[in-house]
Amino acid sequence: MSPKLRDLLVALPARQLNLIVGGAVVIVLLLAWTLGLRAPLAAYRQHKTALAAMEASGAAAPVAASPSAPAPAITPAATPPEPVALIAAVSRSATQSGVAVLSAAQGAQRTVAGVRLLTVEIVASGGYGAVLEWLATIERQQPTVGMQRLTVEAAPDTDDRAITLQLVIYDTGTPP
Repeated sequence: MSPKLRDLLVALPARQLNLIVGGAVVIVLLLAWTLGLRAPLAAYRQHKTALAAMEASGAAAPVAASPSAPAPAITPAATPPEPVALIAAVSRSATQSGVAVLSAAQGAQRTVAGVRLLTVEIVASGGYGAVLEWLATIERQQPTVGMQRLTVEAAPDTDDRAITLQLVIYDTGTPP
């Protein structure tokens, strides 16, 4: 600290010195709030509300029957969708969840232990909560489809996530 500034501060009455220091502290706190804390706290609140909404929708699902109740009749397995129909259904559910499908293509086909496996490659982007909702919708609506590979990365310069998803259609070849 320079001698001139020190002499000036010593010459100030205590009340004015307290006001100056208090004002400087308030300015520093406002700058910290504006530049460093406001955006992360807003994102945290947004994720928290999305999580609460997903938990509420999960709580609305029917509760499993008690062990003493008779077992429900076995329902036949669902018919596996064709790759084009799966791409259309997944794209529709992505739009409803707020996720943008950037590309979708039919992948390789192979047979393992008598089960035909058809792969579908999907590239999409969206917010973290929207992506979670979309993936849950796929699992709920497509019982004969499994997720073989999922890659989620932060998209550059945005809060969105870049998703690469490989879905597999399990076709046993037997009608339900």
